[in-house]
Amino acid sequence: MRLYAFLLKNHLPKIEYYSRFSPSPLSIKQFLEFGRDNACEKTSYMFLRKELPVRLANTMREVNLLPDKLLSQPSVKLVQKWYMQSFLELLEFENRKPEDPHALNDFLETLIEIRNRHNDVVPTMAQGVIEYKEKFGFDPFVSSNIQYFLDRFYTNRISFRMLINQHTLLFGNDINPAHPKHIGSIDPSCNVAEVVTDAYETAKMVCEQYYLAAPELKIEEFNAKAPQKPIQAVYVPSHLFHMLFELFKNAMRATNELHEGSKEGLPLIKAKVTLGKEDLSVKVSLSIFCTYKWHALILKLPVIFIIDQ
Repeated sequence: MRLYAFLLKNHLPKIEYYSRFSPSPLSIKQFLEFGRDNACEKTSYMFLRKELPVRLANTMREVNLLPDKLLSQPSVKLVQKWYMQSFLELLEFENRKPEDPHALNDFLETLIEIRNRHNDVVPTMAQGVIEYKEKFGFDPFVSSNIQYFLDRFYTNRISFRMLINQHTLLFGNDINPAHPKHIGSIDPSCNVAEVVTDAYETAKMVCEQYYLAAPELKIEEFNAKAPQKPIQAVYVPSHLFHMLFELFKNAMRATNELHEGSKEGLPLIKAKVTLGKEDLSVKVSLSIFCTYKWHALILKLPVIFIIDQ
């Protein structure tokens, strides 16, 4: 903690400088157009060497607004240390010209190190909150403020990693040969039902390990642009997979616990993929006590592009 306090004190002017800027709003459409038509490593470097410190500085300032008792927890201190270290590493490129023969490669390697360093930010921050609650108890007002912070913190982390992944996938060596048509981490023709199935199968494996049983899945698609063809959209499959995986885990847990000991077995989980005018929704539904009452968990995604089929 002393090291972090020392670094914070010595680099506070830089943090304050970068935190004055707002993160640039970017859409999947912009990511796609850049990666497909105008992918230039120098352009990406010039943008990210400022954009990433801006996002880190804004996040660090928000973290410092948390209650002192929460900031004093070991796990939260560790997260702060990671963010400070990454911020300082990015500052090394503040004045390095892209014409420097080693700048682009050094920047790429630094981004990979930063991405790897931040892999465990979510569970580590969650552990910090648990440490705080175990030590100081539950306060509804404080907990509400912490939850608001965590929502923003995790959302900012997603966008931060998205920027890093796009750069490293477009200009690095970690291109996935199984998905050669991906633009960075974006699939221009993401088969939504396939991702639903993959997320279900993974959740099913976890469920069977814990409950020794898992409900089956029935998938239906509505409003596809062409009959007998799957709904496709421009999206990040890994993001969609993660959201659906969490929905299926919740649905499977509820199904197993509500129907424990039932002679009729476990009812189906239904997933409905529906294409609307402005969004694409995935509704995961489960029955309750074998009646006709259904509980639905709905994931709505903005339609950036829908692939012509």
